[in-house]
Amino acid sequence: NAMDELEGWCSKEKGSVLFDLVAMLKPQVVVEIGVFGGKSLFPMAFALKANQGGTAYGIDPWNASDSIIGMDGVNQSYWAKVDHDKILYNLQKKITKFNLDERIVLIRDTSQGADPIENIDILHIDGNHSEQQSYLDVVKWLPLVRKGGIVIFDDITWGTTEKAVELVNEQCCKLAEFHGDNVWGIWVKQ
Repeated sequence: NAMDELEGWCSKEKGSVLFDLVAMLKPQVVVEIGVFGGKSLFPMAFALKANQGGTAYGIDPWNASDSIIGMDGVNQSYWAKVDHDKILYNLQKKITKFNLDERIVLIRDTSQGADPIENIDILHIDGNHSEQQSYLDVVKWLPLVRKGGIVIFDDITWGTTEKAVELVNEQCCKLAEFHGDNVWGIWVKQ
């Protein structure tokens, strides 16, 4: 299983749901905010490959100074020590190893710095979980999701993501909530 070779925290259950969503909906534009080692990006890219169409854009700065913005305690300590360049290098090697070069476009930038991508079919928000950064992710990227598009938000029960999740709830209809290693949800944009 390719997921076993990738860095990150996406469970196989979540990966399976992500794969199935993409396989079923046949999106052309998938955007993931917060890629890290690609563990949640890969299932979606494999489904795009099976569908023989679509692109998964993975946006992540892969650098410590951006990863720790708004973080404190254990999270700040962890992200400050991660070898972001090594994570990115290994991810790029895995993309080639699993023949996903035609399906994945990595954008090394913050979600705020990255150029907007229009008509998003599926948006997966799993970037910096600080209150300000998670809220800014929703403010910038949710309007770029087409009507009827899917929004996936990770770690929705963290106190720091509460404001961002409220904004998603205002503009989207919640389809599902998953409880496993973490709590995440799926919405349809109205």
